Amino acid sequence: MISDAHLVQPTGTVLETDLCIIGGGAAGITLAREFANSRLNVVLLESGAREQDSATQALYSGTSIGRRYLDPTTCRLRYFGGTTNHWGGWCAPLDAIDFEHRDSFPYSGWPFSRASLDPWYRRAHEVCRLGPFNYDPRQWGIDLRLVPRPYTGPNFQCEILQVNPTRFGTVYQSALQEAARVTVLLNANATRLVTNESHREVHSVSVATLEGLRFSVRARVFVIAAGAIENARLLLSSGPESQGLGNDRDLVGRFFMVHLQYHGGQVLILDEHARFEFDTGTEGINYDGFEGSPRYVSWIGLSPDAMRRFALPAFKLRQTYAPTSLDEALRGVLRILEIKDDWTGLKEDFNRIIGRHHTFAERSAFTGGGHPVGATLLRCQSEQLPNPDSRVRLGTETDVLGMRKIVIDWHITAADRASAATTLRLLGSEAARVGFGRVRSWFSEDQLNWPSDMIGDQHHAGTTRMHPDPRKGVVDANCAVHGIANLYVAGSSVFPTLGGNNPTLTIVALALRLADRIKEQLT
Repeated sequence: MISDAHLVQPTGTVLETDLCIIGGGAAGITLAREFANSRLNVVLLESGAREQDSATQALYSGTSIGRRYLDPTTCRLRYFGGTTNHWGGWCAPLDAIDFEHRDSFPYSGWPFSRASLDPWYRRAHEVCRLGPFNYDPRQWGIDLRLVPRPYTGPNFQCEILQVNPTRFGTVYQSALQEAARVTVLLNANATRLVTNESHREVHSVSVATLEGLRFSVRARVFVIAAGAIENARLLLSSGPESQGLGNDRDLVGRFFMVHLQYHGGQVLILDEHARFEFDTGTEGINYDGFEGSPRYVSWIGLSPDAMRRFALPAFKLRQTYAPTSLDEALRGVLRILEIKDDWTGLKEDFNRIIGRHHTFAERSAFTGGGHPVGATLLRCQSEQLPNPDSRVRLGTETDVLGMRKIVIDWHITAADRASAATTLRLLGSEAARVGFGRVRSWFSEDQLNWPSDMIGDQHHAGTTRMHPDPRKGVVDANCAVHGIANLYVAGSSVFPTLGGNNPTLTIVALALRLADRIKEQLT
């Protein structure tokens, strides 16, 4: 059943249930669906309604005091379905290496392997309405013989993401409406988790509407699934005064991570036979048993071997049309040659290419907007290294519900920049070695600045990180908050590391895994 918090009357009412889920996005809806046919009663609290409204969206309001970051009100959508209401639907599991502990990668390692999560990844494919659980580019029609040699090893590899922007609130609305034991309450804002005196068990959650109605939900088990920023905010707003819940070791809100996105440089293509069909994606590939039309986009990733050998975090890139003439691209790279000793031996190649660049441009297989292209831009997505100083915390201002607003203190380090710059240099070396082209990196030599368009994206993660040791994480391997008997956290806030792929498929897989855990606990 889908109802509205305004109908919970009178104020002060206490609702009783077995499981209370806070948040109606990808994680919360996935969890609720898993209990639709069980004997357990479930209440899902969603802050928003079926459509977006500005007053509810404004509850995300906060400030940024670290490196400049996006306005929090623009990062997520606060209505039924959450940010799946406008996501692009790009899905892929994290890579196996993303789960590994590496001595050269501080704070790395998940408490389980990628293989152990695969059964839930397969189920997550159905929830996200994707195609087969197969990410071999060849199975999606990509002829690896057409992929330029720098991107087929040993340091880089062609990868795919499946694409189907499933709107969870729309697609699963009917199923939850018809679920007799699941109650979705819209316009219901969780404001505080109420515990026993020792703060080791949650008794209830306080709920408020924007119109001033107040009630509470009492449950046997609680799951916070409101996104990485709001998950931390609710924990910090609960429990002992000035400490927060599950925050005995000051870890809640720390390790705030996002993907770093930027144009890393330009490739002057010297291989006149270079083919780029692999980079265009394919639409309308249908599979029996799957709704919609799953399709793919391809991108290039660092190989696991290169990540280990060069101590690098995950890195993905796509090549995009560079609206520049070949002459301009050549002049730009030649400027690089004048100041880089290791490039000076390539000048003869450029002199030779300059003499026939018009012929090359006419024959180039890759075109943008109908115009021959001799250069492409490198659109990059870097994994941010886990950093305890990058965090979200509570400010002094309060919102209309009386909750303290969030403060985002986002930090990236010199190691983040050095890793990205090293990866671009590695690509440049590989492209030159195989005769594909020359890379003009847009990382400056001062060891300080990023490319001017670098931003932190909206893939929030890490604020309630997972670790079996309570001194190093907020939740354990089962996503249970350390030291609290009946409180779990769902979503990417539990990610110890972010990896290179977009997070939603992993969010759904972890939610399915958590649902199975809760079923064991409550039945």
